[in-house]
Amino acid sequence: MIKQLQGVKTVANLKFLFLTWDDVQRLSEKVSDLIKDSGYEPDIMIAISRGGFDPARIMSDQLNIRKLASLQIIYYTGLNTRMDEPEVLFPLNAQIEGLKVLVVDDVSDSGNSLIVVKKYIEEKGASEVKLATLHHKPWSKFMPDFYAEEVDKWIIYPWEPRESVSDLVNMLAEAGMEKNMIPGKLKEIGFSDQQIKRYLEV
Repeated sequence: MIKQLQGVKTVANLKFLFLTWDDVQRLSEKVSDLIKDSGYEPDIMIAISRGGFDPARIMSDQLNIRKLASLQIIYYTGLNTRMDEPEVLFPLNAQIEGLKVLVVDDVSDSGNSLIVVKKYIEEKGASEVKLATLHHKPWSKFMPDFYAEEVDKWIIYPWEPRESVSDLVNMLAEAGMEKNMIPGKLKEIGFSDQQIKRYLEV
């Protein structure tokens, strides 16, 4: 994901965390257990589009929360390119006044988007707002209430293979890697032969 380039200086020192769907299930269950153990019982869950969709669906099952809403924030507009401030692209599609809310996203990277999200939801009248992510970056300005792991790597989630391959190909090419070497590097990172063939063609 583009936003995970935050904090990385060069391609040479870029570290990767390649995740499978089983990893996402495990991490989502871990966060769900942390929420249960805390005693927090939200009335509604809000998924942040797009990265929060899959973790939120898993957590809604684990926590038996049937009310699942969403909103979308836009911040990154291209490869390592972002706007001055995050903005709400699609507003919250639920009434939350007086409700205890759990917000779910994939990662707290810069933290700027989650800061905007929390303020936005509080202004909608929620009685309490807590945020959960699968991952937290050590340089983030925002500390989620719940998260599974802290990582300083570029995370490749299983729901974004085309986007990740596209970003990586551009980065590697700009760094001077020869075109015929790129498939080997993608395989080293964790992509399957089938994924490499499909998304390099795209």
